[in-house]
Amino acid sequence: MAKFIYPKFGPLNPIYQRVLNSFPGGVQMAFAYGSGVFKQQGQTDVKQNMMDFIFVVDSPYTWHQENLKQNSHHYSSLKRFGPAVISAIQESSAGLYFNPMVPFEDRLIKYGVISNRLMAGDLMHWQSLYVSGRLHKPVMMIKHPEDPAANEALKVNLRSAVHMSLLLLPDKFSEMELFTKIASLSYTGDIRMSFGEDQYKVNNIVNASLDNFRILYKPILSDIAYLHWDNTKKCFEQEYSYSARRYHLDFVPVTVLTKITRYDVDTLDGMRNTLAKDTECNIALQESLEEIVNNSSKKQSFKGIFTGGVFRSSKYGASKFKKWLNSRNK
Repeated sequence: MAKFIYPKFGPLNPIYQRVLNSFPGGVQMAFAYGSGVFKQQGQTDVKQNMMDFIFVVDSPYTWHQENLKQNSHHYSSLKRFGPAVISAIQESSAGLYFNPMVPFEDRLIKYGVISNRLMAGDLMHWQSLYVSGRLHKPVMMIKHPEDPAANEALKVNLRSAVHMSLLLLPDKFSEMELFTKIASLSYTGDIRMSFGEDQYKVNNIVNASLDNFRILYKPILSDIAYLHWDNTKKCFEQEYSYSARRYHLDFVPVTVLTKITRYDVDTLDGMRNTLAKDTECNIALQESLEEIVNNSSKKQSFKGIFTGGVFRSSKYGASKFKKWLNSRNK
């Protein structure tokens, strides 16, 4: 099997590397994402939006210890408690510590820090669907992981997103419907979609980055059984038999399966077999997704009030609320 390398989506803006260089070493993987990086539908200039980053580190304690020396002004009043408390807070809920609305040159950035351990767990098992969900959409990889296991985890996450989406889609669907379903997985049950995000966010992401979605998922889709592209009708067709459902369920992350309690089963294989027999298993899978995302989004949002500081969190929240309000008035 060929080694998986996360694809490039055009040239890397030099500012991303300058951002990374302004932080301590020890970052094993780094990527930029969001509307400040990828132009979304209805957006005239990405510079109007904050750039979002995720840094993956081996030791949160060591990294924050160095960053507190180098960039202490990025932190809220929690910095008074030192790297031990900051890293402990980071490791809670979805495993991220965010510093939002940080000035950098003529832009604003937000960066989140996560450990390699929790990153791998989320990619492989969808423990929170927080970082793994962001990586279902195209991101700008600034520093590729050198560890083959990390690259494999990135591929597993993409494949899981495809299989999960196919279980939630009908027997015929367009390319746009597939990518929209994939992009929506990590927003299913997210409390921020009720009051803090653009209601058309998912459609805006996919419409503006359709070519990037094709690049990202082409290697995965070419290797999926029970799925066929009808070039005449320009749509996907999938078999929705017991065998097909059972095949897809082998790639659904463990956390999704263990959250399902409506069936009386004792093992994961038993759960997969029972779900495959149920022609409406998509309902149980959808409910499980909602529970995972709702739980992690509530905890991470609450944590963000303290990690970002009341003033910056309020300002950031207000900008999100304004986007949500504008989308509701469209």
